[in-house]
Amino acid sequence: MSVSSVSAESSTQTQTSSFSTSILDKDSFLKLMVAQLVNQDPFNTQDSGEFLAQLAQVTQLEQMINLNDKINNLVQSQVYTQAVSLVGHQVKVQDANGEEVEGSVSKVTFQNSEVGVVIDGTSYLLSDVVEVTD
Repeated sequence: MSVSSVSAESSTQTQTSSFSTSILDKDSFLKLMVAQLVNQDPFNTQDSGEFLAQLAQVTQLEQMINLNDKINNLVQSQVYTQAVSLVGHQVKVQDANGEEVEGSVSKVTFQNSEVGVVIDGTSYLLSDVVEVTD
């Protein structure tokens, strides 16, 4: 009985460690590649083209991640600009009860990546705006 318990724990640790090592960044990949090259059998070398192809894939992935981050920043900037442009305009928002509230936006709030508009002292999410009338 204790053997199966140890084996279950060992299985869990193996799954956890395999999950944590399945996500590699560029630096980890390069370290792994160098370690493989250093420790390979000199009489049975591996194809260096395969390593270079993997390195190119990691570089492409890193560039795509960087591009995605920049696009997300651009979209967030556009949301901020849109919210600020509503100051002084008449808008309709739908409150938490599903009722529509109309009023002039007096200011915009930015908290925890949430953008809000303030109407008559009450803050609403920008996504709650259903109509801009002025």
